[in-house]
Amino acid sequence: MLYISLTLSAVLLGAVNLIVAKWRNPVPATIGLGIGFSVLPICMMLVFPAVGWQALVLTLLLFVLLVPNRGRRLYLPLSCVATLVIYALLLVPFIEKRKETVQLRQEYPYESFEERMPSRPKFESAKPNDLDRLSKLEEAIDSETAERYRSSRSASLRHLHERSVDDFVNSAGFGVGRMGGMLTHSDAESLKHDPREAVAQPDYLNPYIPPAGNLLEPVPTWDAGKMSRFHEESIVDFLNPKGFGYFKNRKEVAGFQSHGMSKVQAAPAPWLAARIELIGVVIHEKPVAYFSANLPKMDELRKAPTRPLDAFEMEALEALRKGEDLFARGTADKARMVGAIRATKQCLECHGASRGDLLGAFSYGFRREER
Repeated sequence: MLYISLTLSAVLLGAVNLIVAKWRNPVPATIGLGIGFSVLPICMMLVFPAVGWQALVLTLLLFVLLVPNRGRRLYLPLSCVATLVIYALLLVPFIEKRKETVQLRQEYPYESFEERMPSRPKFESAKPNDLDRLSKLEEAIDSETAERYRSSRSASLRHLHERSVDDFVNSAGFGVGRMGGMLTHSDAESLKHDPREAVAQPDYLNPYIPPAGNLLEPVPTWDAGKMSRFHEESIVDFLNPKGFGYFKNRKEVAGFQSHGMSKVQAAPAPWLAARIELIGVVIHEKPVAYFSANLPKMDELRKAPTRPLDAFEMEALEALRKGEDLFARGTADKARMVGAIRATKQCLECHGASRGDLLGAFSYGFRREER
């Protein structure tokens, strides 16, 4: 837009000075040119503030013609100086905006995911038996609010990093049209996200004790459908769709907020969630469970201790590898469940996975609610 604005300004400046030099009464023609250069671009859905201000100043400068003998000779240098001043003044807000853009780039830099995760998960063949359940999970991630927010934030982050050259030439002070200019205040606001604080395990002060005895029996009073929804809600909260950011490639990701739970989802009655642990199956030689006093939060778990899977979790993981999504066993008072975390369509680019691949699991412990 700057180039178009400069071209229009140069043409207007030359035409007006030619009229002033050659015409006996240059006022009507100068006013007409100014109106034409200001209004005609609007008809094409374009606005050039610099040209509009220039047309107004060139018209007002016609008063210099009242100076005896020297008026017409003064008009050329004064009109050139006025045009330069207009463009200089319009640079001031751009410079301030540029400082904000540089600061935002430092706050939301490109990061590489190459070291965070392998390019392909190990369990590529662990496809789910129930694809409808996976589709419902994807729909939950792409819920209206999260999808709209994430798209806006991703677009703003892309604009921030990918349009550095266009920022100047499309600066709103030099022209506004169908093409966007610099990052706006609302765009900058959309980049912000609330950091997720660590949330303690529900039974951290009263450690959950797994059910004793035979765990091979189905859990009494167990509603598989409600537990599936509980697990789905836990996954969506853990993924944190609003924090996905902008993905250019695996080496350039901006504004990503690590996965992590923000709360304990309400388990279906009569059960209460007592403990939730993340099972890692991708980056470890053997599957492990991350041990933490807090709910699973990836930026904490990277340095957290791990433990081998117990007998129940190993059995559950085998079921997940065969395509199951949930595996639950327990007694009337206590229960355990392992739920699969599979690659949805939103995970594929970052994780380098195929849809349905097993990326991990949650290991849940439940107590029966006391009445």
